[in-house]
Amino acid sequence: MSILLLLISGSCSAVASILLRVASQYAVVSGDLSTLLFARPNLMRGAALGAYGVGFLLYALALKRVELSIAYPVMVAVTVIELYLFSLWSGDGLSFKTISGAALLMAGVWLMYSSRGAAA
Repeated sequence: MSILLLLISGSCSAVASILLRVASQYAVVSGDLSTLLFARPNLMRGAALGAYGVGFLLYALALKRVELSIAYPVMVAVTVIELYLFSLWSGDGLSFKTISGAALLMAGVWLMYSSRGAAA
């Protein structure tokens, strides 16, 4: 159950990052107050804050049962993988460096997770 909370927490962080990126691509033309408050970019930024908040709460719940040395890398790995997938989907592409970094991150998470049973 705690691993599921970490996976969802990482997904919330990825969604928030994607919303912030998409919101930054919009320009608010009008200067009146209703447009500034309810413009699509500002709604996306608000949704991103909400996603970060939900992710933080789920992460805090997962930390009750999972060691920090396992929880944080798992959550970050989920976030990074989802952001890489979004980059591929949106046509940004990935360089050899970013693919290598993701592979090293995943290898590190796997090593820490698999060694946890050996240390106990």
